[in-house]
Amino acid sequence: MLVAVFCLASLAGALHPGLPWIRGSSTAEAHPAPTTADAVAASPDRVELFDAEAAAYRALAIPRAYKTAPSAATRLLVFRGGAVVRDHGVTDRHESRESGPAGTPLVEESGTAERAFVAADGSRAIVSMTRYVSQVNMRPDADAPGDDPVTGTTTLTSVDPDHPDGDWRLTLEGGRWIRDLVVLPHRMGVLVTTFLPRTGPADVRLLDPSGRETVHVSETSSDALRIEATADGRYAAAEVAFRDSTTQPEKGVIVFDVAGGSQWTYGWRYGSDDEPMSWTLRDRGVLAIVTPGGERRYDATGRRL
Repeated sequence: MLVAVFCLASLAGALHPGLPWIRGSSTAEAHPAPTTADAVAASPDRVELFDAEAAAYRALAIPRAYKTAPSAATRLLVFRGGAVVRDHGVTDRHESRESGPAGTPLVEESGTAERAFVAADGSRAIVSMTRYVSQVNMRPDADAPGDDPVTGTTTLTSVDPDHPDGDWRLTLEGGRWIRDLVVLPHRMGVLVTTFLPRTGPADVRLLDPSGRETVHVSETSSDALRIEATADGRYAAAEVAFRDSTTQPEKGVIVFDVAGGSQWTYGWRYGSDDEPMSWTLRDRGVLAIVTPGGERRYDATGRRL
């Protein structure tokens, strides 16, 4: 059975200072009370996040047998044929205790941190669950990273109306954790950035609809800063800071043609005419770059329009 989904917002207030990597992550927000228009427009087969206190959620009168963690404040609902077939509670577990030999004040924190990411069209949700153990050295002179070791494993689970208890599962290698994740609409796959805790640089991974990795941009070459995708899920992009800026641009935006299996990079150096003030990924994979000199647009192959 699918483990309960974690809503990061509810956990953040309970975390101790030793876990900044969780507080800094992003997650899908719980759905407020939808309007009637929203309900009409929504697909009868979908996944959706709800606030348990919202009138729209309470009006659903979901049987208790369909629920996990029924007291959880945030709910991940799976609809099929317009009816709720699963109601997964959004929960977390966190424990802390003092440990270590006399004269060495240590605080050990452990638990599970789960986040839910939902595609914009509600076709799929990805649940990220991290089991962690963290030891924080409370000595004032404990500044070295090795003084605060943290370990854990992260598993991604795909949930959709055809697989309400989970389809595929993927455990990240080497104790890596999630920095950010975008579920591509129309079940095109998943774009995700991962890192080694506590504050390691992030890589970029593109997973196909079955969870198989098709693209990997290693953190040894760049640090992923931001990811997004087009509304149809066919194109995705990642802003990165290149690690070796002597032979490469200092920063760049990598545009992925998810369906076509190709990519290109718009790069720049700080202070150059190419440095953008902002950028957006538009329909058909068009990258729009706004510079002090005006807007530039490039098609999905990198050709300037």
